[in-house]
Amino acid sequence: MERIQKSMIVQIILGFLLGRVGIFGLNPIGISYFAAGFTEGGSIFFVAVAIFLGMVSSMQLETAVCGAMVMLSLFLFADILDKRGIHIKVGHAAIISSVSSAVLWLIQLYITPYSSYNMFLALFSSILIITFTRVFYDGIHFLLYHAGSQSPDNEEMISIIIIGALAVWGLPKLVVADISLFMVSLYFMILFMGYCFGMGAGAVSGAAAGIILALKGEPSELIGIMSLLGICAGMFKSQGRRWVLSVFLVTAIALDYMIEDGFINLGRIKSVAVAEIIMFSIPPDYLEKLCKAGNIVDKAGIQDMMKKRLGGFSSAFYKLSGTLLEKTEDKFKMNNHDIRQMMNDMSLKVCSGCENSENCMGQIALCKPEIFDTFAIAQEQGCIAAEQMPEEFLNECIHSDMFLSEANQTLRMFKSVMGFHNRMAESRRVMAGQMKEVGDMVQCLADDMPQIRDFSAGVEEKILSALKGRRVIAKDIFAYTKQDGRLEISMQARTGRGRLVTSSEVAKVLSQVLEKSICPSEESRNVLSTEMREFIFQEDTPLYTVTGVARTPRDGEKVSGDTFSCISLPGGEFLMALSDGMGSGSEAMEESRTVIELLEQMTEAGFSHGSAIRLINSMYMTRETEECYATADIVILNLFKSNMCFLKNGACATYLRHKDKVMMIEGQTLPVGVVSEIDSYMGKVEISDGDYVIMMTDGVSDCFEEDGNTLSDYLKECDIVNPQEMAGHILDEAVRRNDGSIIDDMSVIVAGIWKREKSRVL
Repeated sequence: MERIQKSMIVQIILGFLLGRVGIFGLNPIGISYFAAGFTEGGSIFFVAVAIFLGMVSSMQLETAVCGAMVMLSLFLFADILDKRGIHIKVGHAAIISSVSSAVLWLIQLYITPYSSYNMFLALFSSILIITFTRVFYDGIHFLLYHAGSQSPDNEEMISIIIIGALAVWGLPKLVVADISLFMVSLYFMILFMGYCFGMGAGAVSGAAAGIILALKGEPSELIGIMSLLGICAGMFKSQGRRWVLSVFLVTAIALDYMIEDGFINLGRIKSVAVAEIIMFSIPPDYLEKLCKAGNIVDKAGIQDMMKKRLGGFSSAFYKLSGTLLEKTEDKFKMNNHDIRQMMNDMSLKVCSGCENSENCMGQIALCKPEIFDTFAIAQEQGCIAAEQMPEEFLNECIHSDMFLSEANQTLRMFKSVMGFHNRMAESRRVMAGQMKEVGDMVQCLADDMPQIRDFSAGVEEKILSALKGRRVIAKDIFAYTKQDGRLEISMQARTGRGRLVTSSEVAKVLSQVLEKSICPSEESRNVLSTEMREFIFQEDTPLYTVTGVARTPRDGEKVSGDTFSCISLPGGEFLMALSDGMGSGSEAMEESRTVIELLEQMTEAGFSHGSAIRLINSMYMTRETEECYATADIVILNLFKSNMCFLKNGACATYLRHKDKVMMIEGQTLPVGVVSEIDSYMGKVEISDGDYVIMMTDGVSDCFEEDGNTLSDYLKECDIVNPQEMAGHILDEAVRRNDGSIIDDMSVIVAGIWKREKSRVL
C-alpha cells in the first residue's frame, strides 16, 4: 500500500509538469498522459486536477478549459460504456480523447475565423494525442504496478525516458547563479539513466534531452552531444560512481568547448556539477538496487543458446562415434583376394628362384578354384598338409616342402595380423561406444537443464526484507526449476559488520517466505562473511536416509575384495554401490575399487549410471590382462521423487523391506569386463517412509540359501531399526549359518529411509 501511494504521488507530480508542456500553444501531452493512465487506475481525479493546474500555470485559460473538457468527456464516455458492460481500454481512451479534442477544435473554428494553419494544428493535435497515449501507457503501467526489484523492458524504458524528458520540459524557469533547474534536471536524468540502466538507456535519455533542447531553440548538435554523455555514463558504471561522475564532467566540458568554438558555457558546466552532486548524494544501497534491476539479462535467451550449444556438442560426439564405427569389422578368415595375394607372394619367393619354373605345370594347378577350398580348410586347422595340396602340384613341384613351409608361415603371419586387426576393430568399437556415451551425457545435460523462473510480484521483496531483518544484504536472486521439479535458488549475499549469520539461518528465512523446505547446497559456504559471496539453496527432500555397513574379508586374507560407496548426488539423489572383485584379497579389491571409483567420478560428473557402467566396461575390455572383471550392484535413491532405481551386473539380489513385506530384486546378467556389449538389469520401484534397502555380496547371500529359512524370511522377522545394527546383525547371522567359517568376502549395506519432520520446513 505504501508503494502504491508513492507511485500515485509521482503520477500526480508528473501530471502537473506534463500539463505545463505546450506545443504550438496546445497541450496534447497532458491530455495523452491522462488518457494513458485512465485505464490503469490510481488517483485519476487528482491527476486530472494536476494536469489542469499545470495548463493554467503556463497557457491561456481557454486552452486549459479545452483540455479540461477533453478529460471530462473521457470520464463521461467511460461511464456510459461501463453501464453497457464495456470495459474501456487504452485504445478506447486514446480515440475518445482524440475525437473530443477534434470536436472542440471544430466548434472553435466554426465560431471564430480560421486559417489553414489552424486546420493543421487541429489535425496534428489529434494525431499527437493518439501517439503519445500509446507511448505513455507502458511507462505509467510500470510506474504503478512494477515489483520493487523488477526491471523495465525496452518499451517501458523508452516510455519512462520520454515521460521524464517531457516532465523536465514542464519545469518552471528557475535560474539561480546562472544554474538552470531545467538543465540540472536534464543532466541528472541522463546521468541517472546511464549509470543505473546502461549505455542504451543513457543514449536514449541523451537523445530525448537533446530533442527537448532543440525544440526550445538550442543548437541541434546538442542531440548528439547529449547522447554521447549518456553513453559515457553507462560505459564506466563498472568502475564505480566516482569514475562515472569524473568522466561525465570531463566529457561535458570537452563537448561544450567544441560546440561553443573554443569557449565554455559556465552555466551548463555548473548545471552538470549540481546534477553530479545530487547523484552523489543518493544512498549507495538504493543505486545498487537499481543497477541490479538494470543488469538483468534475457535469461531465457541465454538458456536457449546454451541448449543449442550443448546439442551441437552432442551431435559432434554422435558423428565421431559413427565415423569410428565405419568399416570396423572383425576378420576371421582369408578371402579369395587374400589367398590369391598369398599365392603370388609365395610364387615370388619360391618359384622365381627355381630352375624348373619355366617347365613346371604345378603353378597352373595352384590357379584352379579348388585351391581356395584347400586354404579355407587350412585356416581352420592352423596349417596345410602335403596331402591337401593338388596331386598335379605335388608331381610337378620339385620344391614342394619349401613351398608348404612358406605357405604355413604365411598362414601364421596372417593369423597374427588378423588378431591385431580384430584388436584394433574392438578398440575402435570401444572408442565409438565411449563417444556415444559422452554424446548421450551432453544431450542429457541439455534436456535436463534447469528452467530459469521468476518469482511472483512481491516475493523477492519479501525475501530481501526478511533477510534484512537478519542483517543480511542479498542481491542477484535467481530461481531455477530443475527437470524433476525441484527448486534451486542462487544469490549473492553478505552480512553487516559484527553479525554472524549461517547459511542455515538464510535457508530458514527462505523456507518461511516460500513456504517450502529449503536447505543450503553442499557447495555453499556455511557462514556468511562481510564480502559478497555466491550461495546456493535448494528445495529439501521430503525423505532422508541413514546407512550402515558391515563387512569382513575371507579367512586368511587381510583385505576384502569387496568395495562399496555411499554418496549424495545433486538433485536429491543418494547413490549406493557395491562391487565384488574376482576372487579375494588385494587383487580382487583392486578390481572392485576401480569400478567403484570410476562410478563415483562419472556419476558426479553427470553421467547416468547406465552410461557409467558401459564406459567402465569398455575400459576393462581394452586391458591387456585377461580375465579381470567385477560385479556392479547400484542403487540410486531419489529422495525427492520417492523412488529407487537399480542396476545390476553379475550382482546377487537386493532386498527392499516395506513394513512386513520384503521384495527381492535380482537380475541374471554378466559382471563388468566379461563381454564388450554389456547388458545391465535395470528397474525402478517406489519407496516410502520406514523402508529399508539391503544390498550384499554373494558371500553373504550364499549362506542363507543352504538354510530353509531364507533371507527374505529373516528380514521379515528382523525388528532392528538402526541400519548399522541391522547390517552387522545380517553379517553375524550369515557367519553363524556357515558354522563360523568365512569362505568368501562378505559385505552388507543397509539404508533406512524416513520422512523429514515438518518442523524443519518452517
